[in-house]
Amino acid sequence: MSRKLTCHPQFESLSWDDLVTWAGSKVAGRGREYQRENRVKDLAVTETGGLIASVIGSDRYAVQVRMDTEGTLESHCTCPYGLDCKHGVATVLEYLARVGQDRPIPKADPQDERLAWTNGDEIEREDGDADGDDVFGPDLSRNALVQAETLLNAKTKRELVKMILGFVGTYPGVASALQDMVHLRAGDVSSLMARLRREIHEVGSKPGWQSHWGDEGYTPDYSGIRDRLEALLAAGHADAVLALGTELIGSGTSQVGTSDDEGETAMEVSNCIGVLPRALAASSLSEAERLLWALDAVLDDPFDLCDDLAGYLNQEHPKDAWDTVADTLLKRLATGKASKGDFDRDAQRDHLIEWVTRALERAGREQEIVPLCEAEAESPAGYARLVNRLIDLERYGEAEHWIRKGILATSKKYPGIASDLRDALLTIKTRQQDWAAVAFLQVDGFVRRPSVRTFGDCKDAADRLDAWPAIRHILLEHLASGRIPWKEPEWPLPTPGKDAPKPERRDTFPRFSTLIEIAIHEKKPEEALRWYDRRPREHFFGYGPLDENVAAAVASHAPDRAIAIWKAMAEQEIARVKPSAYHEAAGYLRKVAKAIIREKREADWEQYLAGLRTEHCRKKRLLEVLDTLSAKPIVKKKR
Repeated sequence: MSRKLTCHPQFESLSWDDLVTWAGSKVAGRGREYQRENRVKDLAVTETGGLIASVIGSDRYAVQVRMDTEGTLESHCTCPYGLDCKHGVATVLEYLARVGQDRPIPKADPQDERLAWTNGDEIEREDGDADGDDVFGPDLSRNALVQAETLLNAKTKRELVKMILGFVGTYPGVASALQDMVHLRAGDVSSLMARLRREIHEVGSKPGWQSHWGDEGYTPDYSGIRDRLEALLAAGHADAVLALGTELIGSGTSQVGTSDDEGETAMEVSNCIGVLPRALAASSLSEAERLLWALDAVLDDPFDLCDDLAGYLNQEHPKDAWDTVADTLLKRLATGKASKGDFDRDAQRDHLIEWVTRALERAGREQEIVPLCEAEAESPAGYARLVNRLIDLERYGEAEHWIRKGILATSKKYPGIASDLRDALLTIKTRQQDWAAVAFLQVDGFVRRPSVRTFGDCKDAADRLDAWPAIRHILLEHLASGRIPWKEPEWPLPTPGKDAPKPERRDTFPRFSTLIEIAIHEKKPEEALRWYDRRPREHFFGYGPLDENVAAAVASHAPDRAIAIWKAMAEQEIARVKPSAYHEAAGYLRKVAKAIIREKREADWEQYLAGLRTEHCRKKRLLEVLDTLSAKPIVKKKR
C-alpha cells in the first residue's frame, strides 16, 4: 500500500461556505454531485501538499488543486472551464471524504503527466523554448516523440518507404497526402484543383450545429482543405489558390449562414481563408487587381470571415494602386443609388463609401473626400460620416449645420444615428470649451436616457459652471414629476431648439428606479428607502437586481430592512422549486446570516433557518443546500 502523504493542513478545516466562496454555489453544487457519483479517480497528494486527480465528465480531465499559505484555493483543469471548476471542487470533496473515513491517500509520482498539464507553469523543454507553441498533449508526450525520431533515423530508405506505403491502407490522410504530392510533382494541378473543389463542396454542404445541453454537435473540418491550399501555394500555384479561394468564400458564407452554433463553423472557414492573403501577394495579378480582389471579398462578407483579407488591405500598398482602386469604386457608386427605406441596401452602399474614402486617402486625394461625403450625406450613416470628417478638419461650423440637419432627418426612424450626431455636437462644444452648451447637452442626454451615468455626466459639466446644486434639484424634480428642466423658472442654461425631447405617453413619473439608483450612488440610504417604499410592487416580476442593490446600500443604515429584502428574495427563489434556484437562494441567505450575526443575533439566524427546514421538510435538495449554510468543517473524522 502506498504511504500516506500529508496534505496542506488547511484543507481539512474547509467548510462548505469556503468552497462556495471559492467556486460559487452552482459550481460547488455540481462538484458535490460529481464526487457523490464517484467520478473522482486516481486521487493523490503532491510533494507540495496539493492534490491531483482524474475526474470523469464529458471527457476524462486532469485536475490539480493548490492552497497557498493564507488558505486561498486554486485549481487547474484540462476541461474547457480551466480554473476553479466543478472538477476541482469534486477533487477537494473526495479528499475530505477519504480523510473523514481515515482512508489512505497515495503520494503522487513526480513523473505523473497530470502534474505537467495542470501546474499552470510553462512546460520545460529540452531546447529551452518556452513560448508555448510546442506543447504536446498527453497522447503523444515529448519523450514519445524523441523515441519515434530515434526509431525513424535508424531505418533505411527502403524500410521507410515500405512503412509509409503500409500506412496508406490504414490511414486515409496519408494516402491523400501522397496523392497530392504525386499530382504536384507531375505538374497536374488541374487534378488537384478538381479534388479540392469537390472537397470544398462536400465539407461546405452540411451546416454546423451545437447542442450545449447534451454536449453534442458537428463542426466541419476545413484542415484538409487548408493543408492542400498551403501545398499548392508552396508549389508556386498562387493563382490556382485564388481561384479555389473564390469558391471557398462562397461556399463557406452559405454554410455559416445556415449553421446553428457559437461561431465554430465560422472559425473553421475563416482559418482556411487565412491562406488567401499570401496567395494574393504571390499571384500574377497587378497591385490594383490584388486590392480589388480582396476588397470584393470583404464587401460581400456578412460574417467577418475575411478578416485576414481586410488585414491585407490595411498593409502598405503603392499609391498608384490605390488610385486605380478609388476610380473603380467611384464608378461603382455612380452606377447605382442608395435605396431609400431599405436599410440593408443603404448599409451596403455605406460600406462601399467607407472603402472609397479610405482609397482616396491612401491615393493622396483627400480633397475629394468631403465633396463625396456631402453628396452621400442623406443616408442613414451618411450624416455621421460627413460630420466626423468635418470635425477632424476642425470645420466646426459646417459640422454643426449637418448635425442639426441630420438630427431632424433621422430622429424618428433612426434614433441611434441621431444620438450619435448629438454626441458629435458634444465633442465640438467640448473642444470649443463652451461649457454652458456642454452642460445643456448632458442634461438633454439625461432627459432622453435617465441613469446614474448620465446624471454623473451632468454633474461633471455643471461643476465647471458652479451650477450643480441648482441643476441637480431640477433634474431630481424632473424624475419625480416629469416637469421639463428648461421650463423651470430658475433654469441656468441655454434653452433647446427644435430637437428638444418631447414627453411620450408611455413615460411615467416618478421614475422610481432611477431615483433609487441615484440615491444609492449618492450614498443617501434614507432617500433610497423613501423612494423604494413608494415604488409600486410589481408582483408579476417579483424581486430583482434593484431590490438587491437597495439591500446592500442600506445594510449598515437599516440592517433589518436589508435582512427583510434578502429573506424575501431567498424565499422567492425557494418557491421556484428548482435545484438551481435553491443555490441562488443560498446566496441571499448567506447575506442574511452575515447581517444578523453582525448584529450579534445568532439565535435569530438559527431560529429562522430552523423555520425554513420545518416549512420545507419535504424538499430534500433544498435541505442539502441549507446544510451548507454553515462555517463548520466538512470533515467529520471517525473517533
